[in-house]
Amino acid sequence: MDQSDISDAIVLFQFSQTARVGGRASDVLRRLWNLFKSNEIGFRIQAKKSTRGSFTAGQAGPDLEVNPQYIDALPAKERLAALSLVIVHEGVHAAVQFADLYSEIAARMLPIQYYRELSGPGVFNEADDPPRPGKQYGIIRIMPGRFPEFRAQSDALGKDQLIDYILSNSTYTTPQYITAQWIIDNLQSWRGLKNRWPSTKGLYIRILAKKFDPYYSGSSGNRVGDLEDHSGGSMHVRTLRRRYSSSRRP
Repeated sequence: MDQSDISDAIVLFQFSQTARVGGRASDVLRRLWNLFKSNEIGFRIQAKKSTRGSFTAGQAGPDLEVNPQYIDALPAKERLAALSLVIVHEGVHAAVQFADLYSEIAARMLPIQYYRELSGPGVFNEADDPPRPGKQYGIIRIMPGRFPEFRAQSDALGKDQLIDYILSNSTYTTPQYITAQWIIDNLQSWRGLKNRWPSTKGLYIRILAKKFDPYYSGSSGNRVGDLEDHSGGSMHVRTLRRRYSSSRRP
């Protein structure tokens, strides 16, 4: 694949129903074209083979990189759609100004909507109308079975559990992404604690346990108690609550 494939991938997204909705999709599309015109999107083998793409503003070489090893390993008829999905994901990172974990949530929501379209009705490839030799043309679709991670994310989003899916990846459990304050701010988000995966609740507890601050068991709704109520009364939560209570004593 080459630079013409990158522009084709952006065009594919541009003419999708997902992009035509407007809002953040319009911001991402505009940012992608600006990056492309500035030669800031390109192919580069990543340090980890599992990394599909990355965005780092101001780095040497293209800011937005796509791992060619990932794209080349796919069947030829699915490479354009896969490339477009990666570019859109990294394009959200380039367009939004959120803190890291919020950025990761946003960077998955838009591609999930796009994936649903590509794995459903598909998107007409305007870049190859009329068809060009060696290029895909017509309706571009993907087989959901070849993209199980997108299907899993789509299912999680439908249940308001996308945050759980993200936090199941250890990359996003470091202080760079999630802190005690972030947990407190989001205890009621995405249908609340009752809708969190057990692994997410466990992560919350471990992070809060390192933060012996009376605020976290104080007047704001007895937050540690809330965790206990939705975690089956685990020993770890009861112990954590006792520690917080003792930290408030004079």
